[in-house]
Amino acid sequence: MFQEHSLLLLGIEMTVFDSSVYIDGTFGWRVTKKSWGMIWFKGYIYNYSNPTDFAECIYRFIKDNNSNRLSKILSDADGHFALVIKANDLLFAAVDRIRSIPLFFVDRQSAFLLTDQPNKIIDKLNRSELTVNSQAKLMISMSGYCSRDSTLISGLKQLQSGEYLKIENRKKLNILNYYKYHPLNPEKNKSKLFLTKELELISIRIIQKIINSAENRMILVPLSGGLDSRLVASGLAKLDYKNVRCFSYGKKKNFESLTSEIIAKKLGYKWKFVELTHSTIRDDYNSNLHDEYHRYSNTFASVPVEHEYSAIRLLKESGWIPDDAIIVNGMSGDYLTGSHIPAIFHSSEVYADEKERKCKILTSIIDKHYSLWGNLKTQQNMKIVSDVLWREIVDEINGLPEKIDDDFGLYEFSEFKNRQTKYVITVQRVYEFFGYEWRLPLWDKEYLDYWEKIHKSHKFKRSLFVDLMHDLDWGGVWNMKYPKNSVYPKWIATIRFLTKIFFVLSGKDVWQKYDKKIFYYWTEILCKMGVVNYRDVFKDRRGYRNAVSWLTENYLEKMKLIYKSKDYN
Repeated sequence: MFQEHSLLLLGIEMTVFDSSVYIDGTFGWRVTKKSWGMIWFKGYIYNYSNPTDFAECIYRFIKDNNSNRLSKILSDADGHFALVIKANDLLFAAVDRIRSIPLFFVDRQSAFLLTDQPNKIIDKLNRSELTVNSQAKLMISMSGYCSRDSTLISGLKQLQSGEYLKIENRKKLNILNYYKYHPLNPEKNKSKLFLTKELELISIRIIQKIINSAENRMILVPLSGGLDSRLVASGLAKLDYKNVRCFSYGKKKNFESLTSEIIAKKLGYKWKFVELTHSTIRDDYNSNLHDEYHRYSNTFASVPVEHEYSAIRLLKESGWIPDDAIIVNGMSGDYLTGSHIPAIFHSSEVYADEKERKCKILTSIIDKHYSLWGNLKTQQNMKIVSDVLWREIVDEINGLPEKIDDDFGLYEFSEFKNRQTKYVITVQRVYEFFGYEWRLPLWDKEYLDYWEKIHKSHKFKRSLFVDLMHDLDWGGVWNMKYPKNSVYPKWIATIRFLTKIFFVLSGKDVWQKYDKKIFYYWTEILCKMGVVNYRDVFKDRRGYRNAVSWLTENYLEKMKLIYKSKDYN
């Protein structure tokens, strides 16, 4: 695991006359000056009380040319972080296993630019470097994020999950990988009793680490009706942490919030509902404050996440939570525990040839993650996306595994490397923008290591996780009866029900298309569709998938307006 792997840029010679770090001491960054250079650190590491000690260990391993120890200390870091070290003859930068705090760079013959916010260096790029990467633009248009190290801007690159870069002696850039998430079925499947006991102990430890690091500060849990945030809230109650508050948001009386309120009250935690409307979302999206958020969160590698922006803003303005609160969400327990694995990978097919296996993997990835707009799924575009994704799979994990039963791991690898670590994780930028710390318990090192080695049969319908939590029933909130998924407001529900009668003979697909076109705008409970006018949704013929489709289109239009490049279209 700790073997150093060179990527595309490994070994490329360059003469670096200047290396500039454009990171200031805002949004959680800590800058430390040492006798030998500078350290920039953001995040938290449980197994180091002082992140400067962590940085100095890394510096020693670099100076000793001990690449194995360097990879191991990064992989063993128990937390989420980004780190930059600069000395006279060295520039080093690393992101954690999941790229929770991204870093970006521009590589020139005469200079090397590094930053946490690309907008800080946009004005330092020349026209050729600002040319839009057409392939990256296509990938974003279809998914909401770029692939590999690319960004929308041709001259700008990003460090990916589990990577670090080094420039030594002003002449050589190395980008290396110290961690990859690649699930495979274990050779010997442990008993379910053993696995559940191990998972119980890990779950307790990851919650306890958060409690220890909180030091009695308030922990704020975005509590939905789902299982992952329930694990966080009930785990805190199980370990008797008192200073917790929970909140939910969206339309009034939506079933998720009704469930959230029941859970919070059962656990004895204060709970608040943040009502959202389409107009709230729209006004926020077009506000000056949101422009500031966009400048901060814009990576040119993914569409900025919006779905908690209004809720966090309203909570902060209400004064209901202190400025030093820590926000702890349940991301991305559903992915790690198996719910994203397409059902086709759970079938018992054993005779497919390599071409069929490859097609099944790529089709599954594209259908799930590269389908924001139906009209973009042309044969030509799908070939471009397929080629990019497969090249990444071959370069990173050597293509198809020996056993067809392990093909699901390629799907999970690709989602981890791209959607999860380049898009989903970026909701933390919302918390940072409003001044809050955060923790990601279900992206904990121990949780990653555990689920990477679990047989796919235990991931089917999240069976191992769901069975364990219902057996443990922390806080008494796992076996209660909760409100069913229902349509609200009632007048929409009534009209929708009466309309559906006319589609009885038309088939499910016909009804779903009509439902998406006419009713989804009003029935989507978080009001995310507020970023677009209903008129545009009604007139749509391109086949939008969800609110992210419209956010992506808006984002690319905004980039076109800001960076007026003749090469954009």
